[in-house]
Amino acid sequence: MANVLFNIAMLLTLSVFFATYPFKNPEKVYSYHILIGFIIGVVGILVMLNPFILEQGVVFDSRSILIVVSGMVFGILPTFIGSLMMAIFRVLNGGAGLYAGLATIISSTIIGTLWHHFRYTTVLDKRGNINIEFYLVGLLNHVIMLLCMLLMPSSVRVQVFSVMTFPILVFYPIGTYLLCLLLFSQVYRLNDIAALRKSEHQFKTIFEKAPIGMSLTNLRTGEIESINQSYLDILGYSREEVLGHTWAEFTHPEDVKMSNSVTQRMYTGGEDSLTLDKRFLKKDGSTVWANLSLCVFPEENLVDINSLCMTVDITKRKLAEQQILYASTHDALTDLYNRVEFERVISSMPLEGNLPLSVVFSDMNRLKIINEAFGREEGNQILKQVAVILQETFPDCSFLFRVGGDEFALLLPGFTARECEPRLEVASEEVSRLRVMDAVAPSISFGLYVVEDAPFDLNEAVQLAEKHLATQKLLDSPQMQGKAVYAIINTLHEKNKREEAHSRRVSELSEQLGRAFGLSERLCTELRLVGLLHDIGKIAIAENILNKDGKLSPLEWEEMKRHAEIGFRILSSVEDMQALAPYVLAHHERYDGTGYPKSIRGTTIPLQSRMIAIVDAYDAMTSERTYRKAVSTLEAAKEIKRCAGFQFDPELAKLFIEQVLVISYDDL
Repeated sequence: MANVLFNIAMLLTLSVFFATYPFKNPEKVYSYHILIGFIIGVVGILVMLNPFILEQGVVFDSRSILIVVSGMVFGILPTFIGSLMMAIFRVLNGGAGLYAGLATIISSTIIGTLWHHFRYTTVLDKRGNINIEFYLVGLLNHVIMLLCMLLMPSSVRVQVFSVMTFPILVFYPIGTYLLCLLLFSQVYRLNDIAALRKSEHQFKTIFEKAPIGMSLTNLRTGEIESINQSYLDILGYSREEVLGHTWAEFTHPEDVKMSNSVTQRMYTGGEDSLTLDKRFLKKDGSTVWANLSLCVFPEENLVDINSLCMTVDITKRKLAEQQILYASTHDALTDLYNRVEFERVISSMPLEGNLPLSVVFSDMNRLKIINEAFGREEGNQILKQVAVILQETFPDCSFLFRVGGDEFALLLPGFTARECEPRLEVASEEVSRLRVMDAVAPSISFGLYVVEDAPFDLNEAVQLAEKHLATQKLLDSPQMQGKAVYAIINTLHEKNKREEAHSRRVSELSEQLGRAFGLSERLCTELRLVGLLHDIGKIAIAENILNKDGKLSPLEWEEMKRHAEIGFRILSSVEDMQALAPYVLAHHERYDGTGYPKSIRGTTIPLQSRMIAIVDAYDAMTSERTYRKAVSTLEAAKEIKRCAGFQFDPELAKLFIEQVLVISYDDL
């Protein structure tokens, strides 16, 4: 038994070699088949040189253990080489046990290589509790080995079985089991080393080549230990300028406290992974927004803990979010807060600490007239200027809103009525100094309510301020609105003196025609005013079209035709002149329905419009133009008669010729 145990112990040298040999690439350890096979053969021969000799030619050693385990670990080629060397050596030794020895070598080779083929990969992958399997393979191999002893001569067979059955079935399987444990532990270790190197290589490749920023940070010291090029590109620094420094040095001052708090939580175990957005300061001083995904690498028995950070530049996204947020709370025209934000502030503003609180509502006067006369661009410019005036008047007010088309609101915490009213008067005076086309002066009205005690509903304060505003707007009387209209017509006449003379002549002749028709004094006066204002809509027509020498192009003519509608809208916006608006709208309609803008016909055209149409055409014919000479009164009368029933009301045309021009209608 001592010889058998010593023989088995010699096999452990193979595991020592396998553990210490400096393979250049453990991942390719199984490519050294020939070398390993030779080593197996040498170790096997060494084992065979120190056998247990039962009698001359009948020897027992642990080659069966070596061969079956080699087959299990290294596969067919190394095992075949080693087995062949041992078989040759056994043949050279000869003796009565030759055939049994060769059979043992062959059976052990087959069992070991078959197990390697079917089980090796599974065992490496799962690494389960397979110790019993190693023992059972050893037991099977040596049961077959014992059967191979039947090949010995009958003279020694009984002695062999009586002496060797116990060691072969007890010690040899245990030896197989122990050698398997030793060699497979080395296989596991080499596989782990290969997997670790592969993982490290993959991680390094991913880390360095990743299109997103990646870094490793020592959470205890806060120092940056590694960083890839993508991260450096985001920050604008070189690697030498970053490594060894802390993130606080590159973080926006407003985010440093938050960043340090996150680092502390991760270091103390409060967070294993998290995601956050923060700002960095680039080397050029600009700010970059980044999304950081962080995870902790806890390392047992080590003082330091690292964190891996994956960073994406989200500056464009943040800017877009800020623009969307800004647009949702601000008025696009004036950059003041909008109605939505006003409602939110009203519902959430606490009165405590803000009393007294002045609530101011304001409304632009005559803005509708300005929009109709000069276009919305002019009206928008006025609104922008008013917003600037309010901001300059209340520079300490952070709650300034545009709550409607021409309405503004202010919330003034800490302002009393005595402090607020003088500023409102200043703002009103500044607005009144504004001019549209150097002619029309806008104005603004204010409503004020001061909340002095809590509790108080701010919505009620807003309603009271709006009521006060409605009272103040009464000061901007209809007469003031009328002044705006006359300012507009004066501006038109200043732009084009020919239009002024034309409007005055049409005004006088229209009044004469109205008297000839038998209209009342009031209606005649109204008709005179319509004649004066009939072309007020031309204020919105470009001067190059109004003053053009020669006939208008089709596009220019379409633009010119808009003046009737524009005039209608201007007069409709003034309470006292609303009745005149339909006459101005229809003064280019034709009796046969081919006029503009609505193509109405006959007596559906207002009487005043039919009168203005005749007088307007007469004055146009008898006035000189740059592209034609004026015609005589007689020639104009003939043309009016010719167009009677088509362009003009025939009855009014005859009345105008006979009563106003004093020409015989029948003699024309």
